[in-house]
Amino acid sequence: MSSDVNIRNAFHVVFQTYENIQKLMDYCKTIAPEQSNYVNVIDKFLRYKSDNDPSGWFIKNFIVLFQRKNDIELENEWRDGPIYVMEIELYDQDLYKEAMESLPCIHLSKFEYDRMDEWGKGCSPTNHWRFYFPLRNGDLMDIQQAGDSFISTPKDQGESDRYYWGVKRVTSRRIPLTDVTADHVVEKIFGTFDCL
Repeated sequence: MSSDVNIRNAFHVVFQTYENIQKLMDYCKTIAPEQSNYVNVIDKFLRYKSDNDPSGWFIKNFIVLFQRKNDIELENEWRDGPIYVMEIELYDQDLYKEAMESLPCIHLSKFEYDRMDEWGKGCSPTNHWRFYFPLRNGDLMDIQQAGDSFISTPKDQGESDRYYWGVKRVTSRRIPLTDVTADHVVEKIFGTFDCL
């Protein structure tokens, strides 16, 4: 098989994967208010994108934000409660080999904050890093494993206020992306949110 065919096939697989991820995100946003206690709070997904950095040309993870629909809606359109994050992770070149084998996966996280009423409206897709790095940045966050969950707390609350909108605590679990089907999205995604 020629390298031209290999490249074409590789991009076909990437395109098909992106289409399936779009379907999963749209499906979760649609069923959340009907079949769970959650609502999507930002219409667009968050992602890292950069014209200057080749790793920004290939979107390797997608972040969708939810909140509990019963939490009080604030004037800034956020709700007075945790933000639940569904991050679909396809690839991470910084992972060691054993961790890379666990991809693709879905990180399901609960981000807890104070003073959300002081936030502005909305969230740009470029704020991806505010929900990505608290799970990974051991310099600013104390990340501990507790059973099948990971708990991240700021080492310095001032730094969390500066970089991560003042997150107080993040509780996260990972599940294999291939474990999620249309038949049990509510159980796998929103049921996990309920347990965090």
